Amino acid sequence: MPLFIAVHKWKPEEEIAVIGEMAAAFTAYPEGKTPEGAELYATYMTGAQGAYCVWKAPNGAVLERLFDQHLPTLKKGTEFVPVIQSFPPTIEWDVSLYQAIVKMASK
Repeated sequence: MPLFIAVHKWKPEEEIAVIGEMAAAFTAYPEGKTPEGAELYATYMTGAQGAYCVWKAPNGAVLERLFDQHLPTLKKGTEFVPVIQSFPPTIEWDVSLYQAIVKMASK
């Protein structure tokens, strides 16, 4: 299943609303697993109206819907970036590396 980094930024005046939305979402999905198939792996707070979250989801649309429903204020300043885990290596990372090597060799 694809991985995504959610890059979150919000304005200082939105802080209380964002914290309230996050608390409600964590209460609704205490294990980080949602019925939509998305799974929250980690959250890293920047301390300055921002955070980075690692999600596993079938696709970006699932995350968009999840945030529309539970985290609308947070979603306004969120970008979902698809990523491939490179360490520890996964099959997906190995395949992407091989594909890049083949592409460069064919030029």
